[in-house]
Amino acid sequence: MRISDIGERDFLRKISAFVRVPQDAVLQWDDDASDIPLDSERHVVINVDTLVGSTDRLPGMSAAQIGRKVAVMTLSDLVAKGVQPTMMMLSLSVPPDTNQEESLEIVRGASQYCLKNGVQLIGGDTGLADDLVVTGVAIGTAHPAEIVPRSGAKPGDIVAVSGRFGLTSVAFKMLLEGLEPPPSLAQRALIAAYKPVIDYDLIRRLRSASAVTSSMDSSDGLAVTLNAISEHSNVRLEIERIPMAPGVADFASANGLDAMDLVFGGGEEFALVFTVPPEKWDDAVEISRQSTFGMTRIGRVTQGRGVVLLGEAGSNPVPIPPRGYDSFREWS
Repeated sequence: MRISDIGERDFLRKISAFVRVPQDAVLQWDDDASDIPLDSERHVVINVDTLVGSTDRLPGMSAAQIGRKVAVMTLSDLVAKGVQPTMMMLSLSVPPDTNQEESLEIVRGASQYCLKNGVQLIGGDTGLADDLVVTGVAIGTAHPAEIVPRSGAKPGDIVAVSGRFGLTSVAFKMLLEGLEPPPSLAQRALIAAYKPVIDYDLIRRLRSASAVTSSMDSSDGLAVTLNAISEHSNVRLEIERIPMAPGVADFASANGLDAMDLVFGGGEEFALVFTVPPEKWDDAVEISRQSTFGMTRIGRVTQGRGVVLLGEAGSNPVPIPPRGYDSFREWS
């Protein structure tokens, strides 16, 4: 059986027996990052992410934007755990005929993004490959009580997100399928795809106020992220409000697309998806007023399993399957 037949998430289940979680670690091996206890007060938190040119480089994306994108991909998973990244390493493998200036620009793009956000690019590796392969390793430290897993959601919690969804889906439709949105939407979509932004402080500040129980970034898509929180926390997420970016619904209607697919089945948005204890909601709202994208309540956590979209007055729940980006299938 080919690996593309089973997909990334089934493959992860098959390799679970080969992986060991360090004693006293907060995060499970298949969370967004891994933590290594140094002592009772400090854990090193690490994440690794890879961009492959033939599958991940969008048309028109510059070499510097590739480096920046790898930095965003890599650092975002630490930020979603409430951890401030402090260092990053980079592995760059390129075909032998790659232009030297393009290779330098990839590293420069990653370095500049790191410097702007207080992260040191401390080294890495280079090599030759049949395709462009850029891998980032993010490193940070935190007290174990400050690390936010994807497995902490509890019945009664509020489901919230930072930002709005669907812009990267619009960009993919533009760049890969030739669809033409209105100029204002096209500009916002391209910025979202070429130059994504991370909210560095929101989860860390929510955790300091005991106002977050679980958190992930939405790099693989909103539906995948919601289902991952549901599965790891052993709860059901009931979505009451669709966090759709302005213009996405009109674009979908004009092109015969399902707006829900654009919102829930996209990816590479790096917005935060998290759960908040109900008694801490007002505190969370106050904290979010100082964040990059703010915060939107989209649903609630209940007993059960899976993710559903509720209709009017909570009626007619429709399942939201984990459709989104899959490393072995691309979009599934």
